Parts: sequence; C-alpha cells; structure tokens
Amino acid sequence: MVDPSVILASGVPGGAQVWHQSELTDAKRKQLHGQGFCRIGATIEAGSTVAVEFSFEIGEQEIPCGGKLRVAWRWPFDWAEPEAMVVETSSAEIGVFFEPRGDLNPWQHHIELEVLDGKLDHGDRVVLRCEGWGGPTFATEDAFFLMLINPDGGSDWIRLVDPVTYAVCAAPAVRIVAIAQAEGVIGQELELRVVGEDRWGNPTSFDGSLQFGGTEAEVEEVGEESGWPVRLCRARWRVPGIYRLRVLCGDLVAESNPVRIHAEEPEHRLFWGDLHAGQTAIGCGAGSLERHFAYARYAAGLHFASQQANDHYITRELWDHVRTVSHACDEPGEFVAYLGCEWSPPTEDGGDRNVIYRADEARLRRSGRFFVERDPDLEPDLERAPEFLAAFRDEEVLLNLHVGGRPTNLAWHEPKIEPLFEIHSTHGTSEWFVAEAIRRGYKVGITGGTDGVMGRPGACRPGRRVTRNVRNGLTAVCARELTREGLWEAFSARRCYATSGERILLWVEVDGHPLGAEYSTDGHPLVRVEVEGTAAIERVDLLRGFEVIQQWSIATPDPGRLRVLFGGAERQGTAGEQRVIWDGKLSVDGGKCSALRSIGLQCAEDEVWQPDARCVAWRGATGGNDMGFSAEIDGGRCSFVTEPCTFEFDPVQTANKPLRVAVGGADKRVAIGLAPAEDGPRRAELSFCDEAPLGGMQPYWVRVVQVDQERAWSSPVYVHRP
Repeated sequence: MVDPSVILASGVPGGAQVWHQSELTDAKRKQLHGQGFCRIGATIEAGSTVAVEFSFEIGEQEIPCGGKLRVAWRWPFDWAEPEAMVVETSSAEIGVFFEPRGDLNPWQHHIELEVLDGKLDHGDRVVLRCEGWGGPTFATEDAFFLMLINPDGGSDWIRLVDPVTYAVCAAPAVRIVAIAQAEGVIGQELELRVVGEDRWGNPTSFDGSLQFGGTEAEVEEVGEESGWPVRLCRARWRVPGIYRLRVLCGDLVAESNPVRIHAEEPEHRLFWGDLHAGQTAIGCGAGSLERHFAYARYAAGLHFASQQANDHYITRELWDHVRTVSHACDEPGEFVAYLGCEWSPPTEDGGDRNVIYRADEARLRRSGRFFVERDPDLEPDLERAPEFLAAFRDEEVLLNLHVGGRPTNLAWHEPKIEPLFEIHSTHGTSEWFVAEAIRRGYKVGITGGTDGVMGRPGACRPGRRVTRNVRNGLTAVCARELTREGLWEAFSARRCYATSGERILLWVEVDGHPLGAEYSTDGHPLVRVEVEGTAAIERVDLLRGFEVIQQWSIATPDPGRLRVLFGGAERQGTAGEQRVIWDGKLSVDGGKCSALRSIGLQCAEDEVWQPDARCVAWRGATGGNDMGFSAEIDGGRCSFVTEPCTFEFDPVQTANKPLRVAVGGADKRVAIGLAPAEDGPRRAELSFCDEAPLGGMQPYWVRVVQVDQERAWSSPVYVHRP
C-alpha cells in the first residue's frame, strides 16, 4: 500500500528500488515513461486458470538493448507459472523470464522482459500474453499488477501509472465449518457461525436450509452476517456439560468445536483469537485493515486480533490510519482489536517481534524504513534489540516472539514485556523455537497465530505454498472478561495455550496452579490435564522442560490399518527454510493396498491417491507438522520413495514394532506403524505425580496430538523446588 503523495521510492535499503514518481502528474508520467495496460476479467475465481494480456506503450524514455520491462505482483499473490508466455513487438528482440521470488519488496514475484537486441523507441508497443495462468488462491477485492520500466538494466525501476484493478472471488463451497463460542452458562444464548469454504479455504456462500443434531441444544438460525457469507445461529443449553453441534446442509456436514456449558458464571472464560493475525496492504499483505478485523471477527469467529504489518513499510500517515481503524474496531464484550505492529530487523539484530499496545501510541519506533519519504517522520529508528528493548521496557506493551520472516533472536529477551512465544503459524510448527526459549530459562506463554499475508486472520490456508506452508494456529486465553484489560491481565499471566488451528479445549494445572503460573513447593508436583478434542486423541505428552516425562496413549491401535506419516522441517527458520517436499510413492511388492485415507493434508494441492492396487502416491509438503495416510496393506514388502529418503520395510514387522526413520534437517522423519482408531475417545482426564528428586525451577507443560495430527500446546506451569 503506497500513498503516492508521501512516498518517493520503495525497496530494501541497498537493494532494488521502485521509484513512484509522486512528484509528477499521471499525464506527465505517461508522456515521459509510457504506460501499461492489463486485459483481465474484472473478477476471477480463486485458483482458476486464466489468460492475461499486458501491453507496454513506450514513452519519451527509450529502452535500449539491456533495458527491461517488468510486470510484478505483491508477496501474497500466489500466481503459478503460466503454461505459455508470448511476447509480440516489431522493434526489438525480447526475452521473457518468470521469477517467483524477485528483488523488489514487497512485489517479489514478476515476469521480466529484457531487450536482447535493438531498442524500444517512443510509441513502440510490447505485448505479453500469459496463457494457462493459475490465478491467486485467496479472495480479495482490489488486486493489481505493478508495471515498471528499467531503461539502464540496473536496480532502479520506474513505476508506470497502475493498470486496472481486478478482484478474486471465492470458488464454490466444498465444505462447511461450524464455529461455536468456547464456553457459556446454562440458559445463555451462544453464537454459532456456519461458514462455507471453497477448496482453498475462502469463505463462500452455500445454499440450503441448516439442520442441527447431536446435542440437546435449542438452536435457531437468525440470518446471515452482514457483508459475509456466514450463517449466524443462536444455541442454548439447559444442562451443564461438554457439547458439540452437528450441522447439516444438503451433502455438507460439519461438527462444531467442543463447547463447555457451566452451571453458573465461571471466574474465567475461554476466548479464541490471534495476536499475530498478519498483514494487510499496509505491509506486505493484501486487503484493507477494516476488512482484516472484520474477517477475524465475522468470518473466523475470533474474539480478539491485532494487525502486525512490518514496521519498515509504515509511514507516519499509515500509522495514524492503523491507530484510527484499530480503535474503531474495538468493541468491549464482543471483540477486542489491539493496536499493533511488528518490529522487524534482521535476525542478527533482534528479529521479528510483535508489539501489542494496551492503549494508544502516536509514535512508531521502527527498526528501519523500506521507503524514501517526501517529508520524513523524525521519530528515530531503533535498529537493534538492545536499544529497542530499553526503549519499550517500561511501556504498556506486550511482545509476542516468533518464527516469522526474520525469526526472533532469543539471545535478547526482556521478561517484563516479552511473556509470549509463538509455536505455530502459517510458516509452520516450530516447537524447536519454544524449546530454545525454555532451555534459556525464559518464562514462556505459548501462542499460535496466523502471521498471514492473504487477509484471512484466524482462518487461513497456505494456497500454493508460495509464501506459507500450513494452516494458521490459534490462541486460547482464559480471561475474566472480554475486554482489552481483561485479556491483557491473562496474557501477562501467561494463562493461554496454542493450537494448530482446531479449537481443542485444554486445561493444565499443577498442584492447583493454572497454566502460566509460578509457585514454590517442597513436595512432589501433581499435574492434572483435561482435554476435549475436535477429533479422537492419539496421545498426550507431559514435558518437564523439553523432556517428555510421561506419555499417555489414548487411541487404541487399529490392527487392520497401517499408517505412514512424514514430517518435520528442512531447517529451523521461516516458511521457505522449513519446507520439505515429500512428493513420492509407496509400492507393495507381492501384495496390495486398499481403503486409503489421507491424514493432515494442508492445502488444495496436497493429494494422496492410488495409481493401482499395489501403489500409493502423494503430493505434499511439511513445515514442522506431520501428514500422510493410512491403508490396509496385505502381504508383500514395501518400498518408500521420496526425495528426502528411500527405504524398504516389512509391513508386518512395522505393525508389531513401529518404524521411525530420521532424515536429518530439523527433525525430518518418517513414522510407520499401526494406525490409531479414528473413532477413539475425544476426552481425556489425566494426572501424574513427578517424584523425581529435582531442585530449581521446573516448567511443566503439555502437548496434545490428535489422530488427524492437529495439536495443542499448553503454557508451562513453573514450579520452584528446593
């Protein structure tokens, strides 16, 4: 998002720059530098294949041999490589190149045209036709291409007057999602949102009447959420307990997240939200800030959110806009919109840190600036962690540390304002990040977030995995009230937990002290765990520090099915660094496979299928998470073939003794054994007394793994023992 009256140039300092010509009128820009045109439908369907035509008309500035033209698009737009790119011009020889990750920030994807012979003179026309082009996978209202010229072939690009905008609309619904409030009291009306989703995860409308079952609730549909394809319902229960609502609409079926109904008003309630909800066009993302908060509240059914655009994109005028919109979207008791921004230096200088403000803040103390202003903001930048943490130490802020574009450098930490550490986002599952914090002795409140760029906070999928790997995480917080102050107290106390996206209910306490608490004892700590899953629970791990000291297997093995899981990350880091491509196949020599079921697929292009009765094939990638399949395998010896590893195994032996193959990287692995029963218990109440004679501070926390490979992680309880 660029304000042409304010910004002269954009780009990483020392790197390629886009000059916006804000000092010139549009007419003068066209005269000097020419203009660009784009022929594309006003609206295209998410993920559809389209044909797009671009044309450049050259202005008074000629483009000599070695000069370049470029069509670029912003970071979140996951356009695939076109099946064909055809260039037409009568005055020069032109080369065409597709670059999925270029040098212009935040327009990192582009098609480049280079003058290989001859030159382009005033009035010449260059036409670029892109055929069979897979369009963006997320819905947005005001997308556009950047068209640029570079006469000298260097790193300075001149921005032409922008061509027409286009919109991306959602595809038809393939599923419905039922989102219920987490907790309530008997007789109280609770909201239930039924959202249609297309194959890419965009909210989309669906036809038909809703039917409800599977619970004793009184449910009624009250209409559509204004401006969103969301069917809003009200539910009321008369008896305390844990409930799940079953929703049917034609062939579409959904089950809600578990809802806990109390006999009387509890001291704390559970609220779902996202402090790292991601970026909009203010930053490197897509969509308006108003739509960002509306999406979080109405489409994703969250109770709180923040915006976290990288600070180096934000001018003083944009920051004032963020302040205005964030406060306008805040509605105590209904939705909390925290003012926020992401301090974003390189990792060696401190790394990304979400800054969440308790109230208002007129100053924006950036890590740096990816723009040149006509009238620069005089507020000095804070380029490294020591001066940044010193400046914010006594401010009313909370910081959420995480693995983002520039992972937080945990060598610097200010406990007073940094209670929160993110374990999962669309980048991937990053247990190693939290483990490092715990090893350093930090007090850790665990969160999950979106960190998205597609304008879908709280309900985001990775699209074609151009920029992200997995679906978003969520944060659950136990607070006295749904207000800015109520949530602030809960986050400061670390009374929160994270999930990989499902709304799993989790409670952990040690000697009666809740998750996040800190206390002393000279006895043996007694840990109690209560879980309500959204699917059958496979296991619950109790960790002391980063060591699993107790593991409860909840689901029983299915003796007729073998499960193959592959997962982990290529290395510790951001999404691209974590990504492991697992495309491959499993062949059965002298046997056959049947009754195939996929597990943990994250995007519409992930797929598991059977080319024939003796083979299973798949496409997919992981970023710390696990995915795979289960099947009935009769006889024979199996060969597992992927780029990360290839090996053979006997399915009978792995059924008796699970096989785990370590593949290096950041815990890249393959695990093969009996599949856990998918209809197993969804509830677990567990306890463990730690009689180990350990002194000092011991953090106790819990990891929950469901059979669908969705996870939840509690914040630790910190126990001091003599």
